[in-house]
Amino acid sequence: MILTRKKTNIKDKLMLLIILILVFWKFFIPGPRVANDFPYVYPESLKIGFSIPPTWQIIGGEGMGENGILTMWSWPNNLVFGLLGILSFSFEIVERIFLLLSLILGVISIYKLLIKYQIGRSGIFIATLFYLTTTYFVLLIDGGQLKIALAYTFLPLTFVLFEEAYRSSLKSKLFAGLGMFILGFLDIRFVYVLLILLFLRFLYKLFLISRSKVAYWFLEWIYVMGMSTIIFLGLNSYWILPMLLVRTESISANFNRLTETSFLSFATWKHALLMLQPHWYKNVFGKISAVRDYKEFLLIPLLVFSAPLVVYLNKSKERFQKLRVVFFWLFVAIISVFLVKGSNPPFVQVYPWLFENIPGFSLFRDSTKFYFLVSLSYAVLIGFTTDGIIKLTQDLKMSRTFLKSYILNPRSLVLFLTTYILLLARPVWSGQMTGTLSDPVYEEEFFNIADILKQDRDFGRVLWIPSRPPLGFASPVHPAAEALRLVDKRPFAIGTVGSYELFNYLREASFMGELMEIAGVKYIVYPYPDTRREELKQDNIDYYNVFLDQLSNLPWIEGMVSSPPVSVLKTKKDVEHFYLAENTFIIVGSDRIYDELVGIERFDLSQNAILFAEAAPEATIASLGNPNTKIILFEKDNLDFLMSTITEDKFIFPAKYLGPDPDENGWWKRDTEDFLWWRNFLQEKYDLDYQDFDYGGGWAVGEGYRELVIRNEKLHSGDMVFARVMNSKSGGVLEFKQGENKLNGPIGTNGECSEKTYIKLTGYKEIPDKFFEYDCAFLFWLYIGKIDKDGEISIKTKGDLNVINALVSIPEGELNNFRDKINHYEVYNWNDLDDEKRRDLFRGFLDSNPNDSLFFNDKPPGLKYTRISPTHYKVSIKGLESPATLVFSESYDSLWQIEYVQTGEKENSYPLYGLINGFYIEKDGEYDVYFLPQKYVYPGMVGSGITLFLIGFTFIFRRRIKY
Repeated sequence: MILTRKKTNIKDKLMLLIILILVFWKFFIPGPRVANDFPYVYPESLKIGFSIPPTWQIIGGEGMGENGILTMWSWPNNLVFGLLGILSFSFEIVERIFLLLSLILGVISIYKLLIKYQIGRSGIFIATLFYLTTTYFVLLIDGGQLKIALAYTFLPLTFVLFEEAYRSSLKSKLFAGLGMFILGFLDIRFVYVLLILLFLRFLYKLFLISRSKVAYWFLEWIYVMGMSTIIFLGLNSYWILPMLLVRTESISANFNRLTETSFLSFATWKHALLMLQPHWYKNVFGKISAVRDYKEFLLIPLLVFSAPLVVYLNKSKERFQKLRVVFFWLFVAIISVFLVKGSNPPFVQVYPWLFENIPGFSLFRDSTKFYFLVSLSYAVLIGFTTDGIIKLTQDLKMSRTFLKSYILNPRSLVLFLTTYILLLARPVWSGQMTGTLSDPVYEEEFFNIADILKQDRDFGRVLWIPSRPPLGFASPVHPAAEALRLVDKRPFAIGTVGSYELFNYLREASFMGELMEIAGVKYIVYPYPDTRREELKQDNIDYYNVFLDQLSNLPWIEGMVSSPPVSVLKTKKDVEHFYLAENTFIIVGSDRIYDELVGIERFDLSQNAILFAEAAPEATIASLGNPNTKIILFEKDNLDFLMSTITEDKFIFPAKYLGPDPDENGWWKRDTEDFLWWRNFLQEKYDLDYQDFDYGGGWAVGEGYRELVIRNEKLHSGDMVFARVMNSKSGGVLEFKQGENKLNGPIGTNGECSEKTYIKLTGYKEIPDKFFEYDCAFLFWLYIGKIDKDGEISIKTKGDLNVINALVSIPEGELNNFRDKINHYEVYNWNDLDDEKRRDLFRGFLDSNPNDSLFFNDKPPGLKYTRISPTHYKVSIKGLESPATLVFSESYDSLWQIEYVQTGEKENSYPLYGLINGFYIEKDGEYDVYFLPQKYVYPGMVGSGITLFLIGFTFIFRRRIKY
């Protein structure tokens, strides 16, 4: 009997697997299967994953490299990908293995859950088919999110492992912890989803369990969760340890990007109720499907919410036990439908409140991730409904009539529901999808471009407009940079004109060629849009051709390597991954200076390492000791220079205490990362152009008559207090007070600028250039007086617009010490320099007098480097006579360090151009450049290894005791 049942179960699983393969047939036929979130991985990159987990990513992201600590949880996935690459498996084979594994795991996982609830084979069959063909799961596959798809299929099994762990052996508890770990490296966010599900189960059981058993059951629940958490943390210590031991702005910035304080609520309650993914079926971000067009999905909630009635009508002994399970999953279904709708009606404020106040909830900026729970609860309930209806029809006392034999036959119901579910998924098997379940566009052209890039063995980034397409080439030698990501980086953002054309910084900025050079961009690729995902109008087609023509004719473009539909342009100049800059400058002022610098004859930005003092004050202080560093005041004065040398512990940033929307006093803020939005806001609302740096502290904004009270422990009685505020024609008056004591009287912030700012938007053919005229807006320091109380200061404003960037509270003696230090430096005022002096200051070795050059014989020194890993480089320098700056063309992170091998001396990097890394170099020799957090990975891996060993030892030891 048992053997027969096992054979039947295997047949059902095989049948399900065959049906699912037929549904997803497009994925399994020959050819690459790619999507925007699942780009083709060329052999050069596939093998990289088989390595020690790196804390720095060189492939993916924006292409300039980025701190990878917060995504290191996925390293086991990368390890498997890399191993398959080492074993010479192609990407096409690897991706098919992962999808097949998802389907097999899904079939087994749902079966394990439903068999616990004594659901019959027909109910399990329908529930499994539904779970693995929902619109959410299909779009995971089509969007190339195969790791999330694996997490989706593994979630039911993980829940079963936890259910079995209660009141069970240590072995079961260990399996639960391992299940949580596996779910975590598939996608860490779904550990949180699992915890929500387990918490709902806890609340439900707490409601049902008798009082006499509550204490024991509660302790058992704590034991299981505690054991699982210890296992999870231990196995993940390889990335948790570096994250805990290393604190840096880049980690904070990446965390803020992953957990943005805004959220995306695409799904309505109707989408969630019908189990209709809002982007069904074209999967284009932001294009929402109308529920009224998918009325065929109405049967789904009917099947789901019929479960209690159907189970109740079955007069079996287990019906009340089953009803307990049914009502739990109804509870989960209702909660998850509510979560999926996000901030959409009804109860629009609940999700934002959860987002802001519940730890970890900010991981779910896109509320559709909670479709995991909707799918699972719906699948279980549909299983109960199907099983219950079949049992009801079997119990009907009817003679063998047509109705009994064909209509109310269990097989007819299974056939009907199977057909219905497959019809809902018809865009999949009918070839209407646009991602991995379709043929990629321009396949031959992209592979031809890849062959061209492979032949170029010198380092050089490839800039993709707008972002890297699914078949776009990327490798360690040619990392893929994305115009869509670069626009958020300061030096590129300042070249953007207006908010309509996002990428016009490539065309409009006079200094863009110089920036592309120091960023190591060697190729620019501008593919024709994918017409399956975008409905192109004639204006869109015309714009593509116009913009391509404008890019092709830029003075820093050498020529076109390939024509549409995959257009490739080559730049005239680019630099190696490492190079030496003869001059180093600290600029006190804005990066508007770039427009001035490119006007200098034979100016070469790569030979002039530039550090902006008001963007990176700590690095400025460290760099002041370098003998070859020159200081320039650009539209600033000595007070600005003085304040840029004061240590961070004296600064107070009012924006840190505000939210992005006006508070009860009318104050709001924008952060450093919002520069592009902030500049556009000032241009469009106030006709002001702004380009100052903000010390990384953001802007506190008050429009009209406002009052702001700042409470901070850095405010000490007797301190001198300075404020950095905005001056503009729309300003007004600021008044600083402590209690009734006014500090330094009212201060005007509405001074007129002597010159207007003109920004050009390039025309084309018969369309003339357009010029925008703005008044200037700039930040300036002012002394507001000595305070006589600790901890608090209030600010009152009058006028249309008042902006406060920073306060500095400092004892007079300390301020004098800082002032004495800066008096030892030679400082150049930009406006006092004539053209000849500017040229002399910014010369490079290519146009220096041999007698004045820092390098022997007026030639650049020899520089060689070797990449040991993404986090470690060996650099050799020969022929350097005087100090210079070693430029490392990767995104700036203060955790990059350089070590002089001969002496062990170490230096931290400093930000050049607000973009990449620089190191102070004094002499020839061998250097190690490494990313500091990587050294903590090794003890973390020891912790992970010890945890894994203890788990294995426990399994083996207990088995030996048993036998």
